[in-house]
Amino acid sequence: MDIEKMRKWLQITNEYKKTDFWTRVLEEKYPDEMVKVSHYQPKYDIYQNEYYNFIILEIPGVNRENLSLNLISNTQLKIKGIIHPILQLEKEIKRERIYGEFERIINLPEATYAQHMNIQMIDGLLQISYPRNVEPIKFT
Repeated sequence: MDIEKMRKWLQITNEYKKTDFWTRVLEEKYPDEMVKVSHYQPKYDIYQNEYYNFIILEIPGVNRENLSLNLISNTQLKIKGIIHPILQLEKEIKRERIYGEFERIINLPEATYAQHMNIQMIDGLLQISYPRNVEPIKFT
């Protein structure tokens, strides 16, 4: 690390410290809003019962034509999509939702093939199910 650059940085910050610069900045934008999330990954849950595996993924605002699912391997599912804003307005007053492209790779609890997967979109939830690969116990 360059000590001279560090000294210059401290000198500059001390100059601003004498004013209410940082107070004004923080009043205009909250600290958590100043840092934008650049890579969005939808949240998901995995469940299973005796016969099926279930994956529930939150993707509100995603249309089917903006969604793609690919099995990378028989144990990894890649889900890609685009979330478009509902209203295209000139001036944004407040935004908490995230828009743009997303990609999520999910490690499946058990191997499967694409033809065994049942996929539905209901109320902003992507619901995927597929049969379990559980072999019955054999008595010898």
